Order: sequence, then C-alpha cells, then structure tokens
Amino acid sequence: MRLLTESARGILDDGQLARLWKGVDIVGDIAILKLPDELQAESDRIAERLLGVAPHIRVVLRQVGPVESQFRTRKLEWLAGEDRTDTVHKEFGCQYRVDVDAMYFSPRLGYERKRIADLVSPGECVVNFFAGVGSFSIMIARHARPSRIYSVDLNPVAVRYHAMNNVLNRVREMIDVICGDANLVVSSSLRGLADRVLLPLPDLALESLATAKSALKNGHGVVHCYTFVESHHRSEAGDKALQELGPVLERIEAMREKTQVRVVRSVGPCRYQVCLDVCV
Repeated sequence: MRLLTESARGILDDGQLARLWKGVDIVGDIAILKLPDELQAESDRIAERLLGVAPHIRVVLRQVGPVESQFRTRKLEWLAGEDRTDTVHKEFGCQYRVDVDAMYFSPRLGYERKRIADLVSPGECVVNFFAGVGSFSIMIARHARPSRIYSVDLNPVAVRYHAMNNVLNRVREMIDVICGDANLVVSSSLRGLADRVLLPLPDLALESLATAKSALKNGHGVVHCYTFVESHHRSEAGDKALQELGPVLERIEAMREKTQVRVVRSVGPCRYQVCLDVCV
C-alpha cells in the first residue's frame, strides 16, 4: 500500500490518495493495481511511476474485474512494463511459477501458508482442497515432514503449474496433484486418509466442511476453514466468525473449545478473511 501511495503522490490529490485502500498486489515481478473506479483515469501515469519507484517490478497490470468463474480468474489489463502475465513468486524458501491471468494467487497469504506448515506434525497426511498452483501444499512439503499431500483443483492450468512448481521446489515425490472438483474427488477416492484438511477458498469452504470431515481418518483431525466476515473492527471479526458459523460447526461435531480463530487479513472496508482451525 505504501508503494502505491508513493507512486501516486503528485498525480493524485490528498483526498484521492486516501481512497487508495484497495492497494496493489506484488506477485513476483508483477504489480497488480486495484484502484477505485473514480481513479482509473490516472492508472497509466501511476503505473509508469511505479516502475521507476520499484525497479524490481517489471510488469504493471490493472485488475478490472472481480475474481470469478469456476477457475477463479480475474480480468486484468496491461498498463506498463513488459507485456506478460507469467512470473515466479518467492516466499519462505519456496518458489511458485504463476500466470496471474489464468489462475488466482494471493501474495498476501505468505505468512498464513507458513503458519499452517508450522502446525503440521511429522508423518501427517494432508488433503488440500482448491490447491491452485500449490502454494499451501508446497510450503508444507518444504517446511514440515508430512507422509503425503493430496492437492486437488478444478483449474487445469493451475494444476499444470502446480506440477511444475513441485519440480521447481523438489517436492514432486511427496505431493499428488489431482485435477477435478475437490468435493467429488475426495468423496470418491480420498475418504479416511487425512490427518489435516485445508479449505483455503472462502467462497466454497463452508459447503465443503462435511466432505472435508469425511477425508479425515475415522472422521477425526484438523480442518483449516477460511471464510469472509463482515465486521466494523478487526478485533471483533474472529468472535463474529465463531458466532456465525456455530451451527455449521455443530453439524460436523467440531470441538468448539479446541477451535482456534485467526483473522488473516482485511479484504475491504469492514470485511475480513478469517481462518478457523477446526478440531473434529
């Protein structure tokens, strides 16, 4: 956010600068601007300034639509720099090759990916719904000692990149990558295998909880469930998530007293992404 503000200073007035809450995502050497509609006219100038302010950035794109479709893609428009959408993003000793035009990837979840990896005990089997390019799975494989990781995603391009990233990070022997609907794949072939399940896609996580439980050994283990919560204050978002999801957790017989809640990030005014570490 500070980088975007610095790039826009002198182009936008103080009132306009204050509305830059959407900010910028840096994926590898690609910057993706997310500007309010009323500031779009200045996006080309801001993009050129951004290339000068941050020499490590080689491409500037603008997000012109929300994340949508079953493959979780977003419409992007080229603004400045090299004309490409493919890059390599690095975090915590891992490398992810990503095509930001063909799949969803958030650089803002790096700490969360490492947090989950640090929770994995030696010998665990992990099932990762909605795995994308493999960022959670590869982080776990690199920083923990799981026995096996099953990564499932519906987007065939993301699955292909996941396979490439497994090779890039030298973890291909540890991760099985499966292309398909995660709920259908788990129900048909991954039931009762996992010690830990990841549901990193908030739009589908809640409706996948029952299937996630079926993936656990004897129906017991840990499910990391991500969701969005509306809250006026970050400090209240975790409690609100527990309150709103109480009935859902009861249906899967979650142990409420052992469920941990973490507010991951702000995704908009009064809107937060929250992770529930659910024990069942």
